[in-house]
Order: sequence, then C-alpha cells, then structure tokens
Amino acid sequence: MYSLPESWMAVPPMPIDGDSWSVLHSWAMPTRSFLEFVMFARMFIDAMDTQHYNEHHNNGECCLSISKDPHCYCRLLELLVNVWAYHSARRMIYVNPETGHMQEHHKLKSRRGNMWVKWFDFTRLKSMDEDMAEEVDTEHPTKRWLWPSTGEVYWQGVYEREKHRRNRLRIEKKRKSKDKLVRMRHRYRQKSLGKYVKPPHEEQIPLPINVTSPT
Repeated sequence: MYSLPESWMAVPPMPIDGDSWSVLHSWAMPTRSFLEFVMFARMFIDAMDTQHYNEHHNNGECCLSISKDPHCYCRLLELLVNVWAYHSARRMIYVNPETGHMQEHHKLKSRRGNMWVKWFDFTRLKSMDEDMAEEVDTEHPTKRWLWPSTGEVYWQGVYEREKHRRNRLRIEKKRKSKDKLVRMRHRYRQKSLGKYVKPPHEEQIPLPINVTSPT
C-alpha cells in the first residue's frame, strides 16, 4: 500500500492498556471521519488482495488465519477500524450499552510517541487515492484490480473534465438560443391576402323595404 520494501517488518503497535476496542462493527463516527476511514480501508484491502489473492485462492491459505478458511477476510474491517482510529489520532469514546455512560479510552496523551500519524495522515491518503484514480481513469488497466470496484473513482482530472463538459453544454445552449432568435427575426412573413372589415352592428343594419306592384 505504501510501496515499502519487502524487508519492512514493523507494524503499527496496538497497546494492551486495559481499555476497550471496537468489535462486531459496534462503532459510530462523524461523516467526515467515516469517509476518511473508507478511503483508507479501500486501499488497505486492495493491497492485501493484491499480495495474497493467488495464494489464498489457490492453496486456501490466508495470512489472517492459522487454518484454511475461505472467509478469513470477514473480520478484517472490524479490526482495521481500531488501528485507523488509534493511529490517526482520533478520540475514542466508549459508551456503556447498559447505562449510556461515556468514557474516553486510549487517551491521546498516553498515545504520544506510539502513533504512526504520518502513515494515516489525510493529505497522504488523499494523494494516494487520487494517484490510483488517475491510473484507472487514464490508463484503463485490464489487470485484475479490486480497488476500482470498491467505490468511487475520482481525481482532479475527472473534475476538470466534468467542468469542461458543463461549460461546453452551456456554450452550445447559448448558441442554439441565439440562432433561434436570429431565425425568428429573419423568418419569412406572409402578407395578408385581404383586409378584414368588421360587419356593422345589427341596430345599424337598414331594414329591407317591401315594394309591391299595382294589380
């Protein structure tokens, strides 16, 4: 995911400090934080799939399970949200399901020196996401690639192309409206065939005179 050398063996530390962690997706977060987590999770899952897909599907072996299990990926996101929230310096609040009492766990002060903030920084992750989107949008790779199928493919080039398309449509609409006005001004107007004369009112119509001949 980060293009680190294969010899890199370090992983983000997750302390055992007596506090709770999220399980079974029992968590909630603001929309902005959720979108950031989804962006990170898409890239992480894609990196895992790229590295272990063949081994997993050919031999049934998985780096997340000690036994052959075709569904060993199922708890990956459930655990990943804890790693992301901890190392991206999010406050983690535990809510007692029975009393509703809220208490902060894994306090930020206790995390100092243990968080890998630079690897979970939004600017870094956003840049990585846009690089992958640009590759999909411009090169249209035919290789097996999970990431484009997991969500929206968007980068600055897509925005610029859509902006250009809207401007082109707006200019075309103005041109058509202008051409229509020109045609209306110069269209052929047929001359009237005659002049309409309004008939007089009934009271003004003279009554006919009966003329009788002598017998």
